[in-house]
Amino acid sequence: MPTRKKALHGIVKMHTCHTHRHSLKRLFTQANYQLLSGACLLCGLSAGQDMDLCRACEESIPRLGLHCDICATPLKTVGICGRCHNKRPAFSTVQTPLLYQYPVDLLLQRFKFGGQLAAGKVLSQLLTRHIREQFDNGKCTLPDLLIPVPLHWKKRFLRGFNQSEVITRELSRELKIKHCQRAVKRVINTPAQHHLSKKERQRLPRNTFAVGRAGKVLQGARVVLVDDVLTTGSTVQTLSQTLLKAGAKSVEIWLLARTPLDN
Repeated sequence: MPTRKKALHGIVKMHTCHTHRHSLKRLFTQANYQLLSGACLLCGLSAGQDMDLCRACEESIPRLGLHCDICATPLKTVGICGRCHNKRPAFSTVQTPLLYQYPVDLLLQRFKFGGQLAAGKVLSQLLTRHIREQFDNGKCTLPDLLIPVPLHWKKRFLRGFNQSEVITRELSRELKIKHCQRAVKRVINTPAQHHLSKKERQRLPRNTFAVGRAGKVLQGARVVLVDDVLTTGSTVQTLSQTLLKAGAKSVEIWLLARTPLDN
């Protein structure tokens, strides 16, 4: 009969092997993207441009049309939605080019839950292009600091990465903006948002986030929070309040996509 020590050794060995295989799979995925880039991620044909998305598939991507000037909720007219009119959120505005519909949802799920970094790269490139266009047209200003929406350490461990950090690094590199991932941390491990109803998503505890070890960088800074998708806005609202209390001058939100009205 195996001793407790041997049993524990077996569990640790099994976990180590699983982690090693997971790391090798991620490494192969990254190397494959670097060596074999150029094919469209949606149709498989040659992309023919500087992102892994052909022009035909890019044109099929659902874009955010008329929307609220503050929270980017899709609207049928120009202006501010009723929710923001009744109570202004802590953040000043939301910048995002896409609607969370097919095939954006497919690419985002591949990136977020499948570890397909190439899909995250494509979506980040579309966001970068949108920000540049908005800046060139005088519709937005570049911030002092980019901050990714943090994951709880348990979720980060299980997933292997924080998708918001990947997006933030791409934006930081392309737009030449400083970024910091230790300015704020998530202290409450809330349930996965995609498993919750709309009402449940809105019940985010106020103490979900706390200032991190590098919180001093927030003092007087114009901050942009970077995330993948916005649904009810409860996460970025709570996080924006935390940043403003910590000394940030203003908070803006940059996202890959916004959910439609029926979500």
